[in-house]
Amino acid sequence: MKLISIVVPMYNEEEMAPIFLEEVSKVMKGLTDYRFEIVAVNDGSKDKTLEVLKKSLDTYPWLVIVNLSRNFGHESALHAGLIEAKGDAVIPMDADLQDPPSLIPELVKKWEEGYDVVNAKRKSRKEDTFYKRKTAGMFYRFINKLSPKVKIPENVANFRLINRKALDQVLALSEKNRVFRVEVPYVGFKVGEVYFSRPKRDKGQSKYNTKAMTSLAIASTVSLTTRPLDWCIGWTMLTGIVTMLSIISEIVIAILLATNILTFSWIYMVVWLGINITLLIASVIMVQLTIMSQYLAKDVLEARNRPDVIVDEVIRKE
Repeated sequence: MKLISIVVPMYNEEEMAPIFLEEVSKVMKGLTDYRFEIVAVNDGSKDKTLEVLKKSLDTYPWLVIVNLSRNFGHESALHAGLIEAKGDAVIPMDADLQDPPSLIPELVKKWEEGYDVVNAKRKSRKEDTFYKRKTAGMFYRFINKLSPKVKIPENVANFRLINRKALDQVLALSEKNRVFRVEVPYVGFKVGEVYFSRPKRDKGQSKYNTKAMTSLAIASTVSLTTRPLDWCIGWTMLTGIVTMLSIISEIVIAILLATNILTFSWIYMVVWLGINITLLIASVIMVQLTIMSQYLAKDVLEARNRPDVIVDEVIRKE
């Protein structure tokens, strides 16, 4: 009998944890041809999430608790859960039930049709704010233009089914800057899709604010492609062309002033030209430094070779 692992990172989810476990349990009872486990990763919660999970072990013996030594962030917590998952297929989910457990049978059915990865794709983003819809759309268009060989599916988050073969390849990737929704398209394999409408969160608050979404967008771009580094070459060439044109323009204007065709004061031309050239060069340098600093920061993390997550304990009911 095949085992399906559901991996759910949790940070301050004491209200949602029992509701999530109950809802998933209902779905499991309908899939009698499979065995299940839920790998709940406590990502250094400051509330009673860990206590709630431990108490749930008596009710849900298939629950596996991965308790991290501190808060490492959503992606690192997910990675810790994926490592611990033993399933023939693994389904990462969020604890807020905005990834509906009722979709699990459809994901499993699609998997049994022969797909290695089954993405859960949102039908629309109407429930999101105008700002979030626009920024999400801009992000997907931007990152897919940067990396045409690896397409990041639009409106697909971490919620999907991935079989053991594909998951092993994802786990074999050596980088510490983990972004699951980038890693899965990178390894490839046969991909299917199921569609769903995302419900509202019942309790608690979303942990994905503007800062978190911005960090995810930057991490996704840096981990997927190095093409922004090529922009430095373009900016340098542009700077050279502009500087050369500025010098030529200055020579022409100087000749016109010397022949009295132009009569305004030299000082205005010199000051204006000097300020513009200085600002242009400074702007180009700042753009280059900003791009390079992002990659340098990631390279430092890779060179340190530190583990991206530290597990305090793993609790399984015998």
